[in-house]
Amino acid sequence: MLKTADNALVSIVIPTYNYARYLSRAIESCLLQSYKNLEIIVVDDGSTDNTRDILRDMEGRLLYTYQENKGVSAARNTGLEASTGAFITFLDADDYLTEDSIESRLDILMDKSDLQFVISETYSKDVSTDKLSYRPASKKDFITDGLHEALLLRRIQFATCAVFMRSQLAKRFRFPLNISNGEDIAYFTKIFFKTKGYFLSKPTAVTCSHPESLRHNIEVIKKQGTDLIETIFNDPYYDGAIDCLRKDFTAQRYLEFFRRFYHSRDKMLARRYYIKAILTKPSKILKVDYLIKFLRTCL
Repeated sequence: MLKTADNALVSIVIPTYNYARYLSRAIESCLLQSYKNLEIIVVDDGSTDNTRDILRDMEGRLLYTYQENKGVSAARNTGLEASTGAFITFLDADDYLTEDSIESRLDILMDKSDLQFVISETYSKDVSTDKLSYRPASKKDFITDGLHEALLLRRIQFATCAVFMRSQLAKRFRFPLNISNGEDIAYFTKIFFKTKGYFLSKPTAVTCSHPESLRHNIEVIKKQGTDLIETIFNDPYYDGAIDCLRKDFTAQRYLEFFRRFYHSRDKMLARRYYIKAILTKPSKILKVDYLIKFLRTCL
């Protein structure tokens, strides 16, 4: 258990935009943490729903910042810059933390001073059924400085709320403003790059899927296209060190587009991205479930 004498301040940044229906649960999960020395920062990215009414009832228990709508990256950056804790984590307004989420991860970093971050497994929830699911990428904890590769090649389950960092590391970087789908991958690739961290097999948060997020993502994907790929791999910060991962990441990104458009019933775009994936990395054709879906789009 964490020594109370350490009593480090932990910042939790919650960006929100028209998510009033979910926001209370996210904030309550912070207020109910077993570890109490928290700085909860809610960044309202220009909401037009009743977000302010929800937050009015919690006045005094959190820090609230309102800004004109600039996107989730700008909202996270605003919270990051306002934070004063020695440690920090991000929580999307439609997700929530388990009761010992902060304590479980803080314990590790307090015990191991050479580690810079902890990333944990998460539960998934479909709000239409309210059913929790858990599909761990690993059932064992481990320490590594290669999680950037695991992230880009999808060898680990990833969610923004799963990562808990020392603020000194977190504040070295910013979320990219030119993208709003995959912006967390771009940011955390830098966090993980050649940085020693801890993978925690215990889930510490619940990520939720719902129709609003799916519709939003589809429109953003159409507009954004391959911007994420360029944002990551054309970044001079890596000095070419991750170029060897570009083809695999690009093909997997195309397959992700295929899956999204397939489920939104846009057969033409789905086929286009599946073909792009196979041309980029022919071995992806061995993913039978994707191949079957592709054949269905041709009927």
